[in-house]
Amino acid sequence: MSTNHDLDLLRKHLPASAWPIVLHWLQANPVKVRVVKPRTSKLGDYRTAHADKPHRITVNRDLNMYAFLVTLVHEFAHHSTYMRTRRWQDPHGPEWKAEFHRLMRPYLSRMIFPEDVLHALERHLRDAPASSCADPVLMRILRKYDASPRPMLEELPDRTVFRFNEKLFVKGPRLRKRFRCQCLNDRRTYLIDPLAEVHLSAPLAVRKAS
Repeated sequence: MSTNHDLDLLRKHLPASAWPIVLHWLQANPVKVRVVKPRTSKLGDYRTAHADKPHRITVNRDLNMYAFLVTLVHEFAHHSTYMRTRRWQDPHGPEWKAEFHRLMRPYLSRMIFPEDVLHALERHLRDAPASSCADPVLMRILRKYDASPRPMLEELPDRTVFRFNEKLFVKGPRLRKRFRCQCLNDRRTYLIDPLAEVHLSAPLAVRKAS
């Protein structure tokens, strides 16, 4: 357990009934888990051990407890898949999907997840995408439990000005899976995921950017 430095903090971010299962996994796997500041590009990540550094998992601290648990188990599956296959090719391929399904199964209980999240997870596990972020049904249900959910890009009317990744954008048309948005900072066009959480910008900020 010496590699896990954030156990008390980690426990506070999880449903109480999930903690014994998480702790058991951590006791069996020498992985350092850290709760870190929010990142817009990812909810969590896994890095293999190298040199004098252990295997490491990070999860964003701003996730609600259910999203936090799903993300944590997602990263657990990366570790166990790597330890079993000793390779890092196709990280979300069939081996990882099978492992994610296996590790998530003990948590599929009404004592851990609300009914709507549980149903969405069961559907998600039948063919888990590369990330829970890639599953719009699961993401929409998980965000219902955020204390102060931010709007998703898909919820904004066309031509709305919003802030994302420290830049201002104007929402444009949807092109297949993403929205084409113009950045007011550099005048470039970006393709942004419909489920990206954004900030609405005040009119004053828009005038300054233009």
